[in-house]
Amino acid sequence: YNEFVIISGWQSYQLEQAIKEKFNDSFIIPYTEIIADTYKYQSHNNIEDIFILMKDNKDKFFLKNKDNYLLKKYSINEIMTIASLVEKEGKSVHDQRLISSVILNRLDNNLKLQIDATTIYSITKGKYKLNRKLTYQDLKIKDKYNTYFISGLPPHPICYVNRKTIEIVLENYKSSYLFYFFDEKDQKHVFSSTYKKHKKLLEIYRNNE
Repeated sequence: YNEFVIISGWQSYQLEQAIKEKFNDSFIIPYTEIIADTYKYQSHNNIEDIFILMKDNKDKFFLKNKDNYLLKKYSINEIMTIASLVEKEGKSVHDQRLISSVILNRLDNNLKLQIDATTIYSITKGKYKLNRKLTYQDLKIKDKYNTYFISGLPPHPICYVNRKTIEIVLENYKSSYLFYFFDEKDQKHVFSSTYKKHKKLLEIYRNNE
């Protein structure tokens, strides 16, 4: 048996490159079709064979979790989309739980998600890495994936996600948080329950930069 590893958080160009290197083949897999995982295969298998295993793996996972509260409220595509945002934004398991709670809270309150990772995706569409910081103008991009522009969720995930991240979302972790920003100095997210508190903490952070 051989192994083919798909890393959670990968963009489509990264998986396409890995498939080309491993199988000398070109094969495009949508983010919604599979779960990032380690797949075992035999030497006679091709990427189409492994894709069937990947889809089966995803179907079994969601069948196992079909009674989950959030899977009654959201579609599988929407849960995977939320998980992709959590994957791109979170730095640790605890961080991911809190970010997941913010996303779910903002959706419940009809607030725009305003997640930087979606703005990046609206520029790259997963075809390359954006090697620069976002600008204020970027946040205004009129794109169906840019959550500074649209209300609600993007139409599809913005990366591949593993079962661990999806399970974090399905935990439906509860918090009162509606806002957060990333503290570059301390390498952590700072969470707030009100815009007033968020604005104050953000102002303190920017003044100390």
